[in-house]
Amino acid sequence: MSQILIPEFGKATSLLFQDLYFVVKKTPVKTTTQEATCIICQKGLEDGVSVTAKRIGMKLRLFCQYHIPE
Repeated sequence: MSQILIPEFGKATSLLFQDLYFVVKKTPVKTTTQEATCIICQKGLEDGVSVTAKRIGMKLRLFCQYHIPE
């Protein structure tokens, strides 16, 4: 909610706009999601193992607590 006071508008000495709502366009977000699972055994958080991301070369790989490389 906002107010705008415009002095000397036409024949009136002032004009007050009240309760204005400025609509902001929402930006559409395009995303893809994937379940976080180990690339070796395909186990994830629902299986009770922790999953860690490691960068190998230029790619990000997910490993469980048993298969994480050193």
